[in-house]
Amino acid sequence: MKKHILGNSNVSVSEQVFGCWAIGGTYFTGAKDELSIAAIRQAIDSGITTLDTAYIYGNGHSENLVGRAITGYDRSDLTVISKLWKTWMAKDQVEVACDASLKQLATDYIDVYFIHYPSDSGIPIEDTMEGMMKLKEKGKIRAIGVSNFSKDQLIEARKYGEIDVIQPCYSLVWRFLDHEEMNYCIDNNIGIISYSTLAQGILTGKFTKDTVFPSEDGRSRVPLFQSPHYEGALDVVEKLRPFAEKYDVTLAQLAIRWVIQQKGITAPIVGAKNPSQVLDNVKACNFVISDEDFKAIDKISQAFAYELPHFQTFFRA
Repeated sequence: MKKHILGNSNVSVSEQVFGCWAIGGTYFTGAKDELSIAAIRQAIDSGITTLDTAYIYGNGHSENLVGRAITGYDRSDLTVISKLWKTWMAKDQVEVACDASLKQLATDYIDVYFIHYPSDSGIPIEDTMEGMMKLKEKGKIRAIGVSNFSKDQLIEARKYGEIDVIQPCYSLVWRFLDHEEMNYCIDNNIGIISYSTLAQGILTGKFTKDTVFPSEDGRSRVPLFQSPHYEGALDVVEKLRPFAEKYDVTLAQLAIRWVIQQKGITAPIVGAKNPSQVLDNVKACNFVISDEDFKAIDKISQAFAYELPHFQTFFRA
């Protein structure tokens, strides 16, 4: 599997990143720890050597599973990503949070440490970045990223240290990144590792308008899963089916491949709860969408995604 360098750092990521959000157990449902560990190992053995987790994915549980799963592998062959949660953004708390993540991950450094969200408690980004830069100086992290930041917030953060990568939501049915941040990142050599590549399952083609998510599943509340946006996204899926059939791939593989080929995207994050899902996802790296078909798919995507209301985030209208 191809690898790409993040921005101006010396950190490389695999062409596809294994997403460890679902295995944390606090947003999605149905993950089982032993299968999650097996999925991580299958990903590594298949060439997906970059693992994306965060403290908030189960309050350390996802990180713990990653730490258990990577035992026995050469750490230098892996790229481990984690994230600083909002409750630890004060400069004297940044290292405390990082140390807790290091312990859960059973490693002495994190390759990329993200600020998970902009502060909502009045803590200046200057303070948080000061803490992040100290972590980098101490060798506890190798690169700094920001997740869910707007262009203006990214520009402000860059005043206080090097930002090598951003992590936004991005898929065939969610493309707010295109409006401002994409070109800024391309122009300034900032990597983009995007999440919710399959729009939390919509782009797998497994859901219908009658699908009901239990109240403990986060998808029961997010804007894209509410009418009329949900039905519009499902309509996009139906329009994609002929392209999946043409390439003899699943809808999920087509959606992953499209993001891989999107200019500016360094690598998409794709989650899995078991080894068989990993093996399916890996196949997205085994074919190429033609320029003609890429443009046709892009047109279908834009007709829906560019007409969405400008939600605050994927999780809040």
